[in-house]
Amino acid sequence: MDKQIQVEVQGDHLDKVSKANALNAISELVWNALDADANKVEVLVDADDMGLSAIHIKDDGHGIHYDKASTYFRGLGGSWKSTHGLSPEGRALHGKEGQGRFKSFSIGRVVEWNTRFNSKDDVFFEYKIQGVADNKKTFSLSPQAQSQVTTSGTKVSIYEPLKEFPSLTNGRLAEHLTSTFATYLSTYKNVMLYIDGERINPDSVISNTEVIELPKVFYEKKEFNYELQIIEWKISTKNQIQLCNKAGFPLLPLDKKVKGSRSVSFTAYLKSDHITELNRQGTLGLGELETSLKAPIEEAIKHIKDYLIRRKIEQSSDQLEKWKNENVYPYRNAVSGHVEVAEKQMFDFLALNINELVPEFDKSTLQLKKLQLSLLKQIVSTQPSDLHTILTEVLSLSEQKQKDFAELLKDASLSAIISTTKVITDRLKFLAGIEEIIFNPELKKALKERSQLHKIIEDNTWIFGEQFALSVSDQSLTQVLRKHLDNQGIEIVTDTPVKRLDDSVGIVDLMLTRNIARNHPTEREHLVVELKAPKVKIGQKEINQIESYAFAVADDERFNTINTNWHFWIISNELDSYAKHRLSSDKLDQGILHSANGITIWVKTWGQLINECKHRLEFIRQQLNINIDSSDGLEFLRKNYAELTESSDS
Repeated sequence: MDKQIQVEVQGDHLDKVSKANALNAISELVWNALDADANKVEVLVDADDMGLSAIHIKDDGHGIHYDKASTYFRGLGGSWKSTHGLSPEGRALHGKEGQGRFKSFSIGRVVEWNTRFNSKDDVFFEYKIQGVADNKKTFSLSPQAQSQVTTSGTKVSIYEPLKEFPSLTNGRLAEHLTSTFATYLSTYKNVMLYIDGERINPDSVISNTEVIELPKVFYEKKEFNYELQIIEWKISTKNQIQLCNKAGFPLLPLDKKVKGSRSVSFTAYLKSDHITELNRQGTLGLGELETSLKAPIEEAIKHIKDYLIRRKIEQSSDQLEKWKNENVYPYRNAVSGHVEVAEKQMFDFLALNINELVPEFDKSTLQLKKLQLSLLKQIVSTQPSDLHTILTEVLSLSEQKQKDFAELLKDASLSAIISTTKVITDRLKFLAGIEEIIFNPELKKALKERSQLHKIIEDNTWIFGEQFALSVSDQSLTQVLRKHLDNQGIEIVTDTPVKRLDDSVGIVDLMLTRNIARNHPTEREHLVVELKAPKVKIGQKEINQIESYAFAVADDERFNTINTNWHFWIISNELDSYAKHRLSSDKLDQGILHSANGITIWVKTWGQLINECKHRLEFIRQQLNINIDSSDGLEFLRKNYAELTESSDS
């Protein structure tokens, strides 16, 4: 008489656990076989003209010992694997939660486990476990009987399919199992997986593979390594990112696609013990909504895009060589450094795709082709933001091709390198130009008035610190300054549109005001910058002045009811002995005159400020191999602030 096993979990929870698409459900049963140290696993699909009738997963693993069957099937999460890191034969285990058996109910109404195990002294016993989808909380366990077969193993049969499941009969099953078990089969060469008699051999359908180490992740006070393996297939597969344990065995496919990647068939395996831990906690299915998983997923997608771009270039090397022989390829010499390599990769990728999508391109005259490729190189290296215009208006690509290009290039590391390089290069040019204008006597005439310098600084508040890079003009703060300064009888020009001024107009002071938004609506951070005339040394009068209105502004009724941090900067070319004495208490030599109650007053020279900025940028400058001189800086200012730097008689 059959014994009844009652699952110790609520039925509605079992319904949730049992939900899975057919391909993933089959994968779970194959994993169970492999975790049982099976060397041969067969997936058999029974289908005829009448449709799908049954599915069988047969293995030669160690089977399920009769004495342990009730324990294994009684509890969700009661798998023997939950207390083991390795199988009896030393293989890395895939599942530990005991959920795989329930997912089979997503395919058919009746599921049977016919299993055979070696009891002792090479005596083998066999028995059957059966479950019905109508009552997932109960499994029936038949009595064990001695078997005439002297090998162990299990056959799982799924009967009474809930629907046809075309994915199980149209070749999609082979593709899915190939990509899912590629890393396992590559690791354990003696393991064989068959589908309807055909052995799966991932090596025969792998076109290329690459392994990339990703940044570590800190989670619950532990550090976890991350690795990305990309396998490119010769067969057509559904491109997918698999979230895997450290050994590379998929635990869950990521519900996120790499857009723009349809031209290449690949599977990306994101591997980490961190993923195993999230799976154990039940939060892996949240994907990017799980905060600790967001960064590694973003890194993985970035590297996948880089891989696809590089593979496109590698596969089209003949075309690049043809352009070189025609003397139309704009990169005549070998490139070096991160920036040049990234620019060349982006150029090659775009040029090769344009060549494919616009048949007339390669048929052009050599002179025209050379000009077009040179223009593309110029755009990539200087104005990558213009690429969208080229793709849409000039080349008239279809909307889908535009999206593919945009998505593939978006967030790819080579695009990020170019964008970052543009920002850093512009900042270094800006510093070089400002330094020349302020300190070179012959070039001071390039900036006619401090009002013009004020306008330039207004666009570049990052020089005072990265927290000020995104600041915006604060008109309410400006009004407060005007109110206080009027009361003090101080003549000053605050934030107003700066127009060209003739040399006869005198300006006593200039002030720049900024409000830096914070994450919390009740928090504010304000930046106030006062520029002194270069000939004016910062001394007692100037320090008393900035202190007086700094404290007055901070106490204004419009700001004293919210959590506010104030930064006041006073800048000129030199400090007198009084200012130096006042700064003697600044042990860190940062130029901090006062710091208390949310108010910090800074005294700086232009030399100090420029050197501090250069120091912050130096590491990145070295990594990107950027070299800027004074002429580059002046040209940058003339180009971006022509109306402010042109001579008065121009």
